Amino acid sequence: MIYGIIIFATLMGLIVGFLVMLILDSYTSKKRKKIYVAIIALTFVLVMQNFIEFYLTVYTKERFLRTLFAVLGYSIRPAIIVLYAYLFRPDKKHFVACGLVAFNALMHVTAFIPKINIVFSIDERNVYYGGSLYALCYVVCFILLAYLAGLGLLSYKGKKFNLKEVIFHLFWIGIIILGMICDMLWASDRQWVSYVTISVIIAVVYSYIWFHQRFVSDYEVNFMAEQRLNMMITQIQPHFIYNSLSAIAEIEGVPEKAQKEIVNFSTYLRENLDAMTTAELVPFEKEIGHIKKYVDLEILRFGEKVNVVFDLNCNDFLLPALTVQMLVENAIKHGITKRYEGGTVTISSEKTGGNVVITVKDDGVGFNTKKKTEGNHIGINNIRKRLEYMVGGTLEVESEEGIGTTATVVMPFIQKENKR
Repeated sequence: MIYGIIIFATLMGLIVGFLVMLILDSYTSKKRKKIYVAIIALTFVLVMQNFIEFYLTVYTKERFLRTLFAVLGYSIRPAIIVLYAYLFRPDKKHFVACGLVAFNALMHVTAFIPKINIVFSIDERNVYYGGSLYALCYVVCFILLAYLAGLGLLSYKGKKFNLKEVIFHLFWIGIIILGMICDMLWASDRQWVSYVTISVIIAVVYSYIWFHQRFVSDYEVNFMAEQRLNMMITQIQPHFIYNSLSAIAEIEGVPEKAQKEIVNFSTYLRENLDAMTTAELVPFEKEIGHIKKYVDLEILRFGEKVNVVFDLNCNDFLLPALTVQMLVENAIKHGITKRYEGGTVTISSEKTGGNVVITVKDDGVGFNTKKKTEGNHIGINNIRKRLEYMVGGTLEVESEEGIGTTATVVMPFIQKENKR
């Protein structure tokens, strides 16, 4: 008796404490908070259902009420698991998973039909009898947990695989499985709360820690990306603005051309500032358009020394803003314009499997990759970190003095959404 009271009070305390913790959480989105509230509500109902069914089993002969609460318990367990699927992928409907929950509930409702023992039945003496599908709820839960594990693993698609997170994710799913196995092997009518209910509550707490860790991590990633973008405003060097304006001022006798270049220059600055103050991905075509404006300004300054070739075999994808633009700027500023005769920058893109490969290659002066000079490497490291944080991409730079530099971006192919 005392043992049952302690277990019951502890579980209720965990549920209430978890609800308070969720209310105070400033990182979890409103949509996911609503899902967690639903999980907490169903978990609370499950604990109360266990307690009431225990009372009806031990102290009464009430057949109908015990059947009602047994059906309620068997129906709630898989429903809680499906709610976790919505936490993983709130953008999906999970129709198949919901269908399994509905099928499970419908089969257990047959317990109310006399003389039909499909899943279970309770006779006039309040004795439980398992039917031919007595393990249906456990089978459905095992399938849904496997589905949930798959969603967790698929969440790393296009991102850096984290073994520690995978182990932790499978750990709290394993807790529920362990509770189900204990119920199947050692369950007793004298238990206030079933093993699976205890395991579900423990899993709720552990899973929240796991999800919360991911939410905080995503928040920090977005915050850091935004800060880096804001810091990169300093990449628009004052001397670049001064030199561009000076080049425009030197245009004599062709006012139309001067006006065109002024408009091009102001558009470039506005787009640069807009791109630097957003952490959202941008269409590759927009990035290329921005690059062309920048190249036109450099051609105005350096003339035939600057030659840029576009070899684009893939255009319909999204990427972090200014990723390629900064690589092209490095290629022109630190590469081809350092040569007396100038040079060529080639920008290429192609889709390879589920990735897109973007290459910025120049035949400029090159540099020794083993020497970490202040100028080149700060910009390259910023691009590399933004790619890793925002899309799980990589940046590799190969260079040889006197030969040139090749920067290669490999990132997941993120389909550009068509505007409706």
